[in-house]
Amino acid sequence: MKEPIVSKAGQDIKSELEKSVKTLRELRDEVRVKLHLAGLDVKDEWNRLEPQLESTLERAARDITEASKTALSDVTEAVRKLRGKLR
Repeated sequence: MKEPIVSKAGQDIKSELEKSVKTLRELRDEVRVKLHLAGLDVKDEWNRLEPQLESTLERAARDITEASKTALSDVTEAVRKLRGKLR
């Protein structure tokens, strides 16, 4: 069975998505480690953000689109802000 031909733009988006997914997973793991020392308000913020993070990771795995790229960027920024509160 032949593999589908993927355009250069599609390959670029896929590559960027893979990098973004890796970054987001690393941030998620770092935040989880620091949460045990965090205050209740930060834990509540994480509890609201984590389902969105997981949903975005799942979407990026199945949809190689600009919308997925944008969603990953938005969630990554939110996790970075939360991580800043943990320092």
